[in-house]
Amino acid sequence: MKLLKLKSGFYRKILGIFGAAGFLVTFQACYGTPQNYINIDGAVLDNETNEGLAGMKVNVSSGDSFAVDTTDENGNFHVYLISDGEINLTVVDIDGEQNGAFADFDTTLSENDHLLELKLAKE
Repeated sequence: MKLLKLKSGFYRKILGIFGAAGFLVTFQACYGTPQNYINIDGAVLDNETNEGLAGMKVNVSSGDSFAVDTTDENGNFHVYLISDGEINLTVVDIDGEQNGAFADFDTTLSENDHLLELKLAKE
């Protein structure tokens, strides 16, 4: 079997292009594409008493990314997701009459909103 001699500049350029493309594909497969991860911490409070509301479902979405949390006994929540710029947040009362019936809350956040205090009114 006869091996190609790489004295020709044409063959060296072709092999260089394939080598660089292979490196880039391998790099992306190992490390992925850069993402914009964000953490959102907050508290859901009663508008009248200013007390934390437990058992509230917090839905946060941005593009194809979606995160859900339920508030703890102090009304605190934490979500972590990939952001594409526009962030939608919805709070739903899932425990019914246990802590009072509260109206659903829906808003759009910016990427700079990482610490929230949300006050909900009773229905």
